[in-house]
Amino acid sequence: MYLTEKTQITFPSPTKIFTPTITTIIVLIIIGFALFHHAFNFTMNNLALTTGNVFQGKIWTIVTYPFINGGPWNLIFNGFIILFMGSSIEREWGTKSFIFLWLILSVSCGLTWIVINLLFNLNFAGTGSEPCAYGIIATFGILYRGTRLWFYFFTIEAQYIAMILIGVGAVLSIAWPIFFIWVLGALVAYIYVKMRLRPDAPRAVSSQDSDDFEGFVDID
Repeated sequence: MYLTEKTQITFPSPTKIFTPTITTIIVLIIIGFALFHHAFNFTMNNLALTTGNVFQGKIWTIVTYPFINGGPWNLIFNGFIILFMGSSIEREWGTKSFIFLWLILSVSCGLTWIVINLLFNLNFAGTGSEPCAYGIIATFGILYRGTRLWFYFFTIEAQYIAMILIGVGAVLSIAWPIFFIWVLGALVAYIYVKMRLRPDAPRAVSSQDSDDFEGFVDID
């Protein structure tokens, strides 16, 4: 949502948030959620990321595991982040660049997951869109740094929203430290975006640069 000079709250239009890649990802996540609950054995043996699956030659699991969200809250949180923040990034960078970002996050965190399991002789199954979601949060915070977002009763700049969400994810990972690997998606994204951005590259309009919306910009 954003605040215009007439102090109107506007919800994102479907044509803006349902970009081509984001729409496909959301559909796959919903399918993955259904498979997890109705075809659990098939899902864990063929789509989840485990050392056993990888050693059996199921290399594709390193890119399929983000689409398997077992819990409803995981589905809602990840879906919300991907839908609203991811669509902004896809419109900013284009479809191919967004897909590349998604793959970098999925593969890098997936490989880290496998290495940690091997080093500590663990056998955790990796599922969930968290690596990509946290990477999207970090990317959003960098691209829209300085942009003030309107959230019901208060406003907050994009980079602070990113910091808060990533911080919450890190705290929640304390109980199960291995899941901190998913939060590292934010670090992967930070490094990638910093390498990708150049001094002469286009940047998002900041609240200081925008005169049309009195400090608020349309990022939906």
